[in-house]
Amino acid sequence: MHTLIPSRCLRNPLHLWRDTRGSVTVTFALLLVPMMLILGLSFDYARLVQVRAALQNAVDEAAVAGASAFTGTSAATTAQTVATNYFNQAILPPALTRGTPTVTTNANGTTNGSIGTNTAAPAYSVTVTASATVNLTLLSLISPAITVNATATAGSPITTASASFQSTVKQACDRNTAYLYEVPTKSGGGYDYSTVPTFSTGSSGNYYYITSSDTTVSAPSNNTMPTMTPNQPLGIALYNQTNGNVSRSGCGVTGANSYGAPPNAQQWFYSSLVANGESPSQNTNYTYTVTVTAQTSNGNTTITGASGSQLYQGTWTSLGSFTVPSVQSGSNNLYQFMGVNGGPSSNCSSVVNSSSTSGHGSSAVTTTTTTYTCQTQYFTTATSTQSNCSLYVQTGLTNGNVASMPTSAPSAAVPNCFNPATQTAANFAPSCAQISAMKSGGGTSDMAAAIAFWWDDAGGESPGESSYGSGPSTHCSAASVNGAGYGEDCQYKNNSFVMQCNVSGGSGSGYTEVVLTK
Repeated sequence: MHTLIPSRCLRNPLHLWRDTRGSVTVTFALLLVPMMLILGLSFDYARLVQVRAALQNAVDEAAVAGASAFTGTSAATTAQTVATNYFNQAILPPALTRGTPTVTTNANGTTNGSIGTNTAAPAYSVTVTASATVNLTLLSLISPAITVNATATAGSPITTASASFQSTVKQACDRNTAYLYEVPTKSGGGYDYSTVPTFSTGSSGNYYYITSSDTTVSAPSNNTMPTMTPNQPLGIALYNQTNGNVSRSGCGVTGANSYGAPPNAQQWFYSSLVANGESPSQNTNYTYTVTVTAQTSNGNTTITGASGSQLYQGTWTSLGSFTVPSVQSGSNNLYQFMGVNGGPSSNCSSVVNSSSTSGHGSSAVTTTTTTYTCQTQYFTTATSTQSNCSLYVQTGLTNGNVASMPTSAPSAAVPNCFNPATQTAANFAPSCAQISAMKSGGGTSDMAAAIAFWWDDAGGESPGESSYGSGPSTHCSAASVNGAGYGEDCQYKNNSFVMQCNVSGGSGSGYTEVVLTK
């Protein structure tokens, strides 16, 4: 049997291939457009995913930044400003055109409980919503651009903090009164360690009375602990009046302190200034004038009277009249009395007001009245070469330490004077959250949520404090002999106390972290 093959199958095979090639070309041409659309969609979708992630990250960080500044109901505007500025400064892909963010605040939001056990912890919350326009590439034929949106909410858990103080040492012939204050905030968020609050006390005052070396000084009326957030940095101020402790017997020395402040002069020391690269001493040195009446007879000069005034922070205040200290061996009255390093000529200018002589020969007495204009010697910057012995902060306290504090500063503190170049600011203006975090266990030897401030009043009777002690152990090794700070200033025993803190509330118990809620 024979099979018949159609004649069309006997044509040239090349003709058959050419017919097939033509159909593939037509098919490919038909599929090219959807393939390009698919590739374009994939490329642009990948870009949109990248841009969307960057935008979400920007609003997340802006919300967290805003919530971090949302420290109380009065800080809502600050929180909005911080969040807006943070978003506007975020680095985003160049293909993205950002819009103006919408920032809203809520003084009673909730956290998501991811950092603790409380799933609905009250919080100060900030919500940031933003959109951005992304130009398309291969899909621009369909739509030239597309808008992406992102939103985020961050909560700052509402927590409470409380501080308490245990006084330990108040040994001084100077009047030393300690106060608690809150480090001021900056208008754009954060804290301003270069300034301190204006002094005021009472129920709405800026300063809370802690203790005084003068038992005649009592707490002001309506002495109220300020309401504080756990993360609020807290400073300790020491108000000092040279030779001002009228309650302590045996304080016969009425000379200047070792930094050149005369009797009755007023000084302020602020612990938080350390965080600004300054010493705890007042913000600036100040000027004072002393008018001295002296009598000279047979080559011996005796100061018979003196009075003066002090220019501090732009205001002159009277220093009153002084009782002139007796002349110590190897000293002179002016050196002791005005406390200027090296004598009146080094830090003072003088004008002779009057001079008269009575009597003749060996009985002649010359009476001279001279006005001295001098400046104190507290240093205020890290580049100063002066030593400043005024504050030592002790951490690592145990519960046993707090229950029975020693009456003298740790031995490591005594030989040293303060120097901003070698100190850190971490504990000079601590927050209650930081102090509370120090707690470990509850036994006598376990760590306590406490910190100790050991203050010296920069006292003495002259830069060298010549009548204090005789050996190097009683003087500051970091200060030059007879220089500012030399003497007993480094003993840190004129006013000291323990500060304890507790934090409660927030997500769980005591959590203060700012968290994203959505």
